Amino acid sequence: MTKKDRMEFIMQRTKTTVAISSFLFLISSLIADLNMGGVYSASGYSVTKMALGSLGIGLGFGLTCIFYTMEKLSRPVQISLHMVTGCTVMLAIAFLAGWIPTGQGLFPSLLAILSMLLTALIIAVFTYRRQKKLAERINRELEQRRS
Repeated sequence: MTKKDRMEFIMQRTKTTVAISSFLFLISSLIADLNMGGVYSASGYSVTKMALGSLGIGLGFGLTCIFYTMEKLSRPVQISLHMVTGCTVMLAIAFLAGWIPTGQGLFPSLLAILSMLLTALIIAVFTYRRQKKLAERINRELEQRRS
């Protein structure tokens, strides 16, 4: 993979992950507003901090796609490095943004952390399945062209 191909790959994945994290931020804001009966309010740059946190999480998962360009690493190692690094960035930002309710005790904090990790896992599984189907389709088309 050339340096240009690497950069294009990373930029495309980063745009996708930022879009996903922004979409999840929007959905969670809408759900919070609906749950509060349309009186959701924030002050002191809290929405800005949350939006920047969402951007940071998108960048944390997107830029770490660089592991997939390292051909010396096996696929399981690439996936593990990507997910561990992305989830670490996500949890650090969540803690800094106040998304982990540490003042409410251990159970709510663990529930918040588990829901974030589960969301990341679900997105990773769906992305993997989509990429696998795309690769299978491309391989089928290549086989048909050879025949």
